[in-house]
Amino acid sequence: MNLERFEETLSRLGGDLTRWPEAERAEAEALIAADPHAAKLHAEAAKLDTLIGAAMTPVALDAAAMGRIMDGIDHRRHRDLTLQPTRRLFAWASAAMAVFLVVGFAAGVAMPASQGEDALASLMFGSSGSSTTVNSGSVL
Repeated sequence: MNLERFEETLSRLGGDLTRWPEAERAEAEALIAADPHAAKLHAEAAKLDTLIGAAMTPVALDAAAMGRIMDGIDHRRHRDLTLQPTRRLFAWASAAMAVFLVVGFAAGVAMPASQGEDALASLMFGSSGSSTTVNSGSVL
C-alpha cells in the first residue's frame, strides 16, 4: 500500500483500523510502522474520529430543560422585527440612489443623439418615420 492509497482509504473508512477490511488493515499497519508521515496521518484521523464521536453523543433532556427551551421560544419576549428607519438604512439608500444616478448619467452620455432627436425618446419610441411602417427598434 502506498501513501496515496492509504490517505484515500483513511478518508473513506476513518482512523479506526478495526473497521477496515483485513487485507487493507494489515497493509496499513505495516505502512504506519514504516512511515512516520503515515503514522501522523493515522493519529490525526483517529483524533478526528474521537472528536466526531464526542460531538455525536446524545444529550440528556429532562422536563426542566424542555421548559427552558420552550420559555425561550415564547414570542412575546421577542421584539417586533419590523424595518425601522435608521442612520444605516438612510446611508445605504443614499448610496444606492447615488449609484443609480451615476449609472443613469453614464447611460445618457453614452446614448447617441441621432438625426437631431432626443436620444431617450428615440430609444423608447423609435425614430420617427412613416406612420405605416412599424419600427421594431423601440423599447416600448
